[in-house]
Parts: sequence; C-alpha cells; structure tokens
Amino acid sequence: MVYGMTARYYQGADPKHTWKVWDEFGIQDAQMIGYWVPGCPVKANHEGTLATLYLKKRKALMSIAGWAKEAVDCRLEIDWSALGIDPYKARLSAQNTPAFQKEARFDPSAEIPIEPGPGWLLLLEEEAS
Repeated sequence: MVYGMTARYYQGADPKHTWKVWDEFGIQDAQMIGYWVPGCPVKANHEGTLATLYLKKRKALMSIAGWAKEAVDCRLEIDWSALGIDPYKARLSAQNTPAFQKEARFDPSAEIPIEPGPGWLLLLEEEAS
C-alpha cells in the first residue's frame, strides 16, 4: 500500500482481511499522500523505510514498509497540525490482519520495529475523551 496497491503482496494470499481494514477505515473517502509528495505529513526516519498516508479528518491509515535485509527500528516524524490530530490524544495501532500483521499498539513517538517484507498498516487517530 506504500504505492497504493496490494497485488504484489497477495501472491496467493486472501486479500479479504486487508479489505476489511480498508472498509472499517473508510479508505474510499481518504486522501492518499505518498511518501514522494513534498510535505507528506508523516515520514519514517530510517533510510529506505517509507510511509504513505491515507488521510481523513482526525485520523489516518499509514502504510509503512522498508527494504532492508534485516529488521530495523524507526521513528515517525509527524506533522500533527497537518493531520489535525492532537499528539497528546493520539493512538497508533495495528489491527490483526491474518497472513499480514498481528494486533499491536505503539507510542507514536517511540521506535517501531520494521521487519523485512510486509511492513505495517497502522491507524493513527485521536482517542475519545
């Protein structure tokens, strides 16, 4: 999803779990902002690790992937005002998606482990007060 597609990932895997994440997020109403777009509000701080954003009001779905041969840790550089998200109320999480990723929760300011291969599909949103 870093490039707005998933066909390479599936290679025989069932895409319905990823489609469920998209539907729950409402990806059809999101603005895609690729890592190559100047001013993309989310960047990974590790060379060769890329982040593409699917932005909606007060929440974003991020595809983060790297091409290193080994696992790396990276931090996200986030322009909170561009996202319209209060960093003190932000929650960063991964939904369990069979054959892709396990459920996880991250501190948006902490390092995120990026394994070689699929990367992460992460939801960034404000927690309800």
